[in-house]
Amino acid sequence: MPLLLIQLAAHPDEIAATFTEACLPNGAFFLDFSRPLARQRFCGVWNARVGITMALVVPVVHQGQAQGRLVIVVDRGDPYCKELQRLWQERYPTARGNPGSLAASSQVMVDFETQFPGQRGTA
Repeated sequence: MPLLLIQLAAHPDEIAATFTEACLPNGAFFLDFSRPLARQRFCGVWNARVGITMALVVPVVHQGQAQGRLVIVVDRGDPYCKELQRLWQERYPTARGNPGSLAASSQVMVDFETQFPGQRGTA
């Protein structure tokens, strides 16, 4: 399933992301504009600097985390690929405020695996 970006009423200043039909209650992941967007490029070999951008490595942060450490990979054929690049140009770097309540790291990983099936999560 392609990436889905959602504006949640409870978090009007953030953009939620998921590969499923909806975000989990109390388990949403937001685009993390405090960290840079990375590109996976190919020019004979995979690298980060030269060649055609084949995918974006997009930082995400759980709504119960102060700092994110997880990333998702979005293929260049995804409808939101160009929009993600535009959003990072506009908003990076933007510090994220502290969450209302902290989530346990085990719960963050369960929520990540549920909303981003097949993603490895780390850069």
